[in-house]
Amino acid sequence: MKWLYLAGLCLLIQACGGGGGGDAEPEVPAQPASCSVTDQRENMRAFMGQQYFWNSQLSTPDEGADSLDAYFQSMLYRPLDRYSFSQSTDTYNQVFTAGRRVGYGYTVVWDASHASLRVRNVEPASPVARAGLRRGDTVLSIDGFSPEQVVAGRLPAVTTAGVERTFVLRDTAGVQSELKVRSEWFDLSPIAATATFESMRGGVPVKVAYMAYHQFVGYNLWELALTISRFAASGVSEVILDLRYNGGGSVATSRDLASMISGSRTDGGIFTSLRYNAKLAERNVDYPFSTAQTRFTPPMEGLSRVFVITSGATASASELLINGLRPFMQVVLVGETTYGKPFGSAPRSACGITYNAVQFETVNGAGVGGYTAGFTPDCLVPDDLDRQLGDPQEGRTRAALDYIANGRCSAQSPLNAVLARPSSDGRAFGETVPAQMFAD
Repeated sequence: MKWLYLAGLCLLIQACGGGGGGDAEPEVPAQPASCSVTDQRENMRAFMGQQYFWNSQLSTPDEGADSLDAYFQSMLYRPLDRYSFSQSTDTYNQVFTAGRRVGYGYTVVWDASHASLRVRNVEPASPVARAGLRRGDTVLSIDGFSPEQVVAGRLPAVTTAGVERTFVLRDTAGVQSELKVRSEWFDLSPIAATATFESMRGGVPVKVAYMAYHQFVGYNLWELALTISRFAASGVSEVILDLRYNGGGSVATSRDLASMISGSRTDGGIFTSLRYNAKLAERNVDYPFSTAQTRFTPPMEGLSRVFVITSGATASASELLINGLRPFMQVVLVGETTYGKPFGSAPRSACGITYNAVQFETVNGAGVGGYTAGFTPDCLVPDDLDRQLGDPQEGRTRAALDYIANGRCSAQSPLNAVLARPSSDGRAFGETVPAQMFAD
């Protein structure tokens, strides 16, 4: 899921409770006249014609579509728009606002040789984490379904608590085991791992902060601020920000984290500018970095650069942070090319469905945007599923530490893509789900 949402500030006229002045078009009603299919479609057409970023290139809607999502999808400007999507309002509220979801809490992906299905990520507070599932475990079967069947979508989706599943696994030491786990509601953990490392830089000892951050969300902001505050108090002079599994989230939280990392060097600077379609040009707005008066916590002063670990699942608000910092400090990317989403939206909910139609593009303080092909890494390094996030010997983390020590990328291995380029429709936990990957 490629999320870049407006949050924290009253940036949209509709969000501020008023309409435009002068000759501005009347605001499309936020809700249809009723929840009938006819009224929902009429409201959707009006909204897309006014507020969709590519409103002048809207496709003719498919009046024969068998669902509201299919009707919505039929209007999108293809192939450029691989970003807009809809989801149930309950799912949106639980994941993005409350920070909870129902299920088991893992993602799996084919390994480099496509010979085995391996666990890519485990949510720390999930039922599978408590049962002992670990990043790097090889999946032999789930409820009797083979790895090929799991990835093909044959394993039934679970949307309620209390459904038992049986996992047959082999760990990285070759030991086979069986886990029986029941689905449940669990809290998501945007900060998945933190660590500090003792390293070298030019022959001088330095302390390096590491944080794996999986989603830009407002409910996590105080934990995020406390983490950065602890790093700053410990005297770190280099930072590794692991966004390899971060598919985006809030513009405000992306700006806040960037401001915590950059400190006073970005005072007075523009983090990003939001640019709407020609009908709504009066909404264009500059989004400044936080300053000493507006930050939640003392920043990490004195950093001249930040290392960001990336993958094809690094999208939206994650890319916004990379692009926003680049005019002010060096951003060294380690991993794979990012997804490529310089666009965002304000979620619009009606009749139990939340629509995320692209409404604006983003550029940084130097006016640079348009990164639809993603950001290419400085150090091309495959994902290392044999080690946990936060392990200094994990491949991408090790490459960042080597760069700190030597001022260059270590010997690069061929990128045997553990993660394929993302598909446009798969979603889990607010992150992009690459092709040939399954999440539950």
